Amino acid sequence: MEWQQLNAFRHLARTGSFSRTAQLTLRTQPAVSQQIKALEADLGCLLVERSGRRGVRLTRAGERLLAFCELANREEQALREELAELGEGPRQRLRLAAPLTTLVQLLPPLLAAYGREHPGVELTLWDRPQGQVVQLVRSGEADLGLALASQAPRGLKAQAWKTVRPVLLVPQGHPLCRRRRPLELAEISRYRLVLPPPSPDFSHRAALDEMFHSRGLPCRVIMESANAEVSAALVEQGLGLAFASIAGEPPGLRKWNLKALSLEHLLPSDRIVILSRKGRSLPAHQQALVDLLLSQV
Repeated sequence: MEWQQLNAFRHLARTGSFSRTAQLTLRTQPAVSQQIKALEADLGCLLVERSGRRGVRLTRAGERLLAFCELANREEQALREELAELGEGPRQRLRLAAPLTTLVQLLPPLLAAYGREHPGVELTLWDRPQGQVVQLVRSGEADLGLALASQAPRGLKAQAWKTVRPVLLVPQGHPLCRRRRPLELAEISRYRLVLPPPSPDFSHRAALDEMFHSRGLPCRVIMESANAEVSAALVEQGLGLAFASIAGEPPGLRKWNLKALSLEHLLPSDRIVILSRKGRSLPAHQQALVDLLLSQV
């Protein structure tokens, strides 16, 4: 057995999908399939059964191997952390996963400050969508993750960090900026819109689609984008208005000469939470980053 094979199997068991496993392990789907076949050949038993559209199902042998993989992963992480604390192992490390917008808009000054205080820590950042952030923290591949509270499972420790507000991004001086009353969906429907893609990572999209449909209002989507920079650029050029979720007053609004109009009367707000695994104490250098983030609520 090779550790890379066990790692691929663990992801496959958790996701039930060869394609998702390939994404998480940064390999091609055929390469993952070959790893699983090699592992089955080495152990002399069938570990997974393909079940059509439902993905894969673990055999009894597969369930037993998964328990071994989870235990081995926890033991490896604990050993690395213990040796790092003793100063006798590899450099201290911190692996943080978060969506791109969070990494770009909220973290740079905080990570710079952390780096100055902890120059010996090897910091690795992963740009991942919400669902993959959760998977990386749950599997132990990421030490910390940042995701929305609405996406955080109960099996992980979640510490509230920043409030995220639903807004409509419009150019400065747009007619909607002059309204003193809360925006109505009928007014918004007159304009072309930039919306997040339909995905569990963007819960507001489903709510928006339902609101437009139930009220019989047109929804002219000029683009679907998960990238805040792309959405902002389109709005600045007058190509449409964008639905977004923001924490505080992002500097990008000034850069793009935009105004954020509140939609909290139409859509629920959320919280960014700091995710870590339950049942383990963070090493001091990792807890230091958590403390720094929480000091900047």
